[in-house]
Amino acid sequence: MKNSTEQTSNLSVSTQDETYNCRICHDFHFVNPSRPGGTIDYSRVVPCLCVRDKADRDKAKRLLSWCELPPASENMTFEKFRTSQGNQDAYNRALLVASNTLKWLTIASGPNAGKTHLAVSICRAWLGKGKSARYAYVPLLLEELRRGYQNGGNGSYDERFDMFLNVPLLVLDDLGTENKTPWAQEKLDTIVDYRLMHDLSLVVTTNLTLPELPLRIASRLQRTGEIVTILR
Repeated sequence: MKNSTEQTSNLSVSTQDETYNCRICHDFHFVNPSRPGGTIDYSRVVPCLCVRDKADRDKAKRLLSWCELPPASENMTFEKFRTSQGNQDAYNRALLVASNTLKWLTIASGPNAGKTHLAVSICRAWLGKGKSARYAYVPLLLEELRRGYQNGGNGSYDERFDMFLNVPLLVLDDLGTENKTPWAQEKLDTIVDYRLMHDLSLVVTTNLTLPELPLRIASRLQRTGEIVTILR
């Protein structure tokens, strides 16, 4: 059994007739740890770095898949965002949400101004720190919930709605483009109210001005977080 003082790399090496993917543990996946004085504790084993590295990579993949970012959004990062005088304030506020300094942020603008880019960038920053985040295009969110509700409110509907309520960071992209029915408004009101009461982070993007948003939601966005407008 290898010891933890030898955990320095994961290079594949050959030893006599055998080839190992991990030169530290020789693919046993466990090593004997070192005591504080530097001696080896042969009475215990701990996971090798190769196992922990793989676990971290697997977790990152799961978080990314679960977040459901929009297709072809790989370049939507803070590094790829082009700042200007009209969007600098929104960019700065988005960085605050990415660092969890600011809880709620609403980004308003016309189309193709970069608000979705900033919202996705916030998600990617959270994912990069191993924290759960969920992106939701509002019309599709409501359609998914509606299908589950019409099927009798089965477990998949309840679980999905509970996820939108409780995920640490939720992005509601393009609020205001949804079909404005009483049912849809009730679901959005519930999500916003619940996240407010439980101090959970929320990012909203919209093409509408504050007076054009539903009054109940607009009042909470204005009272709880910050609202910035991207100017063209």
